[in-house]
Amino acid sequence: MQKTIRAATLALGACTLAGFSANSNAAFVFSNDAQGDGSIAIASAGSDPVFTITGSNNGTGGDTALYTETVTASQFITFTWQYASADTGGTVYDPAGYILNNVETQLSVNGVPGTGSSGEVDNLPLKQGDVFGFYVYSQDSLYGAGMLAVNEPLPAPPPPPAIPEPGNSALMMAGLAALFAAARARKNR
Repeated sequence: MQKTIRAATLALGACTLAGFSANSNAAFVFSNDAQGDGSIAIASAGSDPVFTITGSNNGTGGDTALYTETVTASQFITFTWQYASADTGGTVYDPAGYILNNVETQLSVNGVPGTGSSGEVDNLPLKQGDVFGFYVYSQDSLYGAGMLAVNEPLPAPPPPPAIPEPGNSALMMAGLAALFAAARARKNR
């Protein structure tokens, strides 16, 4: 099975989301460790569920906002994402990315204040029972929060079965006609 996730629109310091609906394809759960005030916003752009994770910004420090699920069937997942941080110290204080079985992979680029980043991960393999999701870590939980936006449309339909090219069929028919004609000429001798 192939899932595809596309990015929501994310502006530095603010996020634009459309509609509001939960993802029916996955049982994602939001959690926020320590005493942080991180949050999750779930929306829908047409039939495409969208979510944005915002990290903590209440001064508690060392807080991670997580949005994870336990994978119910093996699959490959492709997703795009957008990241921004309002942190006046730069994005290094609010890294974000995906997490697979407690291993974080940072997607955001560390930079000066105002640095945003976006990208795509293709065909990430997930096995049944894996814990997969997204995170925003707040090192100090001060001076502005980091935000990660992701959008997940329904899985793409499987590709249609291969159809032989017309040129190959015509060539095969011409070859059979030539064989038939040669056999007929040989019989008439």
